[in-house]
Amino acid sequence: MTKNSSITLNKYIAHAGYCSRRAATEYIKKGKVCINGTVVLTPFSIVQTTDTVTVDNTTIIPEKKIYILLNKPKNVICTASDENNRRTVTDLFLGVFKERLYPIGRLDRSTTGLIIMTNDGDLTQRLSHPKYEVSKTYQVTSLNAITKKTLETLLAGVPLEDGFMKVDEAFYPTSSKKIANVSIHSGKNHIVRRLFEELGHPDIKLDRFSYAGLTKNKLRSGEWRHLTPKEVEELYQSSKHEEIETEKKQTIKKQNIKNKAKKYFARL
Repeated sequence: MTKNSSITLNKYIAHAGYCSRRAATEYIKKGKVCINGTVVLTPFSIVQTTDTVTVDNTTIIPEKKIYILLNKPKNVICTASDENNRRTVTDLFLGVFKERLYPIGRLDRSTTGLIIMTNDGDLTQRLSHPKYEVSKTYQVTSLNAITKKTLETLLAGVPLEDGFMKVDEAFYPTSSKKIANVSIHSGKNHIVRRLFEELGHPDIKLDRFSYAGLTKNKLRSGEWRHLTPKEVEELYQSSKHEEIETEKKQTIKKQNIKNKAKKYFARL
């Protein structure tokens, strides 16, 4: 916040890195947030630069936003802490920043590749929520040949326990039939592994080399870099675009249901 600027309360808390905007809204509704000592129950209340905001009696101090693109190595957990004392992505930044960083989304322990680390709760909420359908591209390496039929099935769709799922792209990046690139928007857990397991490839190596338009470029395993202001702005813009597209799809789906209902009752 700059001098004489203002911001909504839930956004202020999220931008301070305390939690996501959604979680901030819940804190506010439960009466746990105060502005200048007065309990506020409206998430869209305006916060001025001179105001003091507390959550559960803890003063919220806006901190500098940090955005890191990390090439996660294997055997590193995508969480802030681990009860079994396994190495986590936050361990990679111990002593580097005074701000506490969190991963946006997750990669399982054996999967390598790109993940964003940040203290921006608002961006975290946008990119990790399933409705925003952030694009991700993986390189899949299998012990056995991945047939053309398998790629076609991935594109056509595969029935899983939690619903029908298909990928956006699936192709061979090299002459090897044991390696395939797969792009997908779904944010469901372990979705790529589950798709390949369903199609007869239970033991695959996964590397995410593209996330929300960002690529590894020259980042080696375990290396990281700061995102540029332009890249951060594009992440916000892309999530807004995906939100609009998702809402359009939902509107069309609802309209189709209404039309079918009208036709059904017209025949009675």
